[in-house]
Amino acid sequence: MAAPPPTAELRQIRVSDGTRLAYRVHGQPGDARVVLCDGISCDGYIWRDLLPVLARRGEVLHLNYRGHGRSGLPPRPAECTLADIAGDIDFVLGHLGWRDGILIGHSMGVQVALETALRHPDRVRALVLCCGSFGRVLDTFRHTDFGARLLPLLDAVTQTWRDTVAAAVRAFLPTPLSYALAALTEIKAEKIRPRDLQPYLDHFARMPMDLFMGLLSDAAARTSLPFLARIAQPTLVIAGQDDGFTPLSTSRQLAAELPAAELRVVPGTSHTAPLEAPEVFEAAITTFIDSLVSEPSAPPAPSSYWPRASWRAGAEPAQ
Repeated sequence: MAAPPPTAELRQIRVSDGTRLAYRVHGQPGDARVVLCDGISCDGYIWRDLLPVLARRGEVLHLNYRGHGRSGLPPRPAECTLADIAGDIDFVLGHLGWRDGILIGHSMGVQVALETALRHPDRVRALVLCCGSFGRVLDTFRHTDFGARLLPLLDAVTQTWRDTVAAAVRAFLPTPLSYALAALTEIKAEKIRPRDLQPYLDHFARMPMDLFMGLLSDAAARTSLPFLARIAQPTLVIAGQDDGFTPLSTSRQLAAELPAAELRVVPGTSHTAPLEAPEVFEAAITTFIDSLVSEPSAPPAPSSYWPRASWRAGAEPAQ
């Protein structure tokens, strides 16, 4: 495990709708700038091993999504969608004076990275997509569509008994029982310890449930599959061989649909593969970034592939 860098200063800024965003910029200026895109209800735990490696090579932006980590809540829970988060990334990059960055996403962060590449392609130099889907994530969760069919019921229960559900989540998630359940159903217990997963469980327990359910519903309904051919930036897709949240077949399809993508499968890993096989991820990602630095910059991308900011799943943007 790489030694952690000194803690970067926490910075805060407000976007146009009044939401307060918190972020840190790690490292020093270098040949490549990186933007880390978390999964849903995450605030950076998955980057524990990778971030120090990247910070020794250049600047690394880690933004807490609206309603996540140290960032504030949006004016309304419904204003936390993939499109909103992509807009926040565009805003913060502009505020920092970064022309673009290499977006590295994990889990739902893959959808965030793809959404940013489609809405703000000029901000995206390249993509690294780890253990995540192009959309409709609950259609393939655990290799079935049961999650998608169950979501309306979960949403109704959460809305009806919001305080009770929130109290139950706060009581259960930080306990050893939740780790045991994760080890039984997904993560590789021989490769990831309770203390590795605990930051995620603690953060999830603090998430507002209405915001979480709204963002999950958006990720479950939205898909970028029809538009992936428009993403020309170099892309590295990394999949956990035994990932039950994002099956390997989904990652294979994602890599096949992107014009300039390569696929790397990490044997014997699950959805938390960056923590289970950190050396493999570090080597693959740094090699990919080095190849970008050695190549001439691509011509500027169009300002957006989405003429209408209100696009939702299944709707072709206006031409």
